[in-house]
Amino acid sequence: MTPVSGRLAGHGGSPPRPTSDPWDGFERSLAVHLGRPGSSGAIEFSGPPERSGRRGRCVVHLGGGGSPAWVTVGTSDHPLAQELLVHSSPPDAGPLARAVVGACRDRLGVPHPQLLTLRSEGPVGRGVGRLGLVRTDCVPIGLDPADSPHPVDVAVEVTGHEDVRERIEVIVERITGRPTIVDDDGDLVFDHDGHPVHVTCAEDDASARIWAWVARGVRSRTDAAVELVRLNREEEWTTWVLDGRHVMQRTTLVVGPFLPRHVQFSLEHFLLTFATTRADLAARLGRR
Repeated sequence: MTPVSGRLAGHGGSPPRPTSDPWDGFERSLAVHLGRPGSSGAIEFSGPPERSGRRGRCVVHLGGGGSPAWVTVGTSDHPLAQELLVHSSPPDAGPLARAVVGACRDRLGVPHPQLLTLRSEGPVGRGVGRLGLVRTDCVPIGLDPADSPHPVDVAVEVTGHEDVRERIEVIVERITGRPTIVDDDGDLVFDHDGHPVHVTCAEDDASARIWAWVARGVRSRTDAAVELVRLNREEEWTTWVLDGRHVMQRTTLVVGPFLPRHVQFSLEHFLLTFATTRADLAARLGRR
């Protein structure tokens, strides 16, 4: 009778190869979970801690309601040190799940999905038990963000432009960590990257505009117009306009009903884009 060990051994006595890759099954399960109707929020996957205590993490963000979704990965403990891996608009669960697997397996070096832990925020956290991972955000029932929609995902009716301004003010101060002021025109004004950013809330319709000057007094209106056409062709969430001889960056929001996550995403994207493009644009288009 052939010994059991002999039957299990591969060619030449080498260990047998697994009949299937566990990451494939995890990717399929994650794609199904992310593709559920109404999913929004975020799931963070973390690998085992390194000897230094540092843990790599991969985060999938879902805006919900057809809003963009994206996946980031970071190997630093600093929450802002994240690399964007994929941006999906409209959201496509397959590429998002594939990016998570690639980040966890190849970038973070996690050999098996069962070594991952997760935490979540928002409705996407419902039903994550099907992924078979240990949750690190377990809290009493009723306090878990997965138990009911997070306030940032709940749309509310507003009573007027002052109501909108107050709600946006809360979001601005939460994101920037600094207070805002209301200027003589009724705009919210706050500092970002050493420059004032304004939020104008319309009185006659349910809209708000985030805006800031990028360059004052361009050398050539023609050169500036060509550059802004190029920028606006590449960017879909904010725009640059030429106002006389000045360049403005602006983002217009629909705020009726008021969805905090939409405002938060738009504001964060505006601030990131402003900080990464303003200095270069001002240097190339502004006065000599």
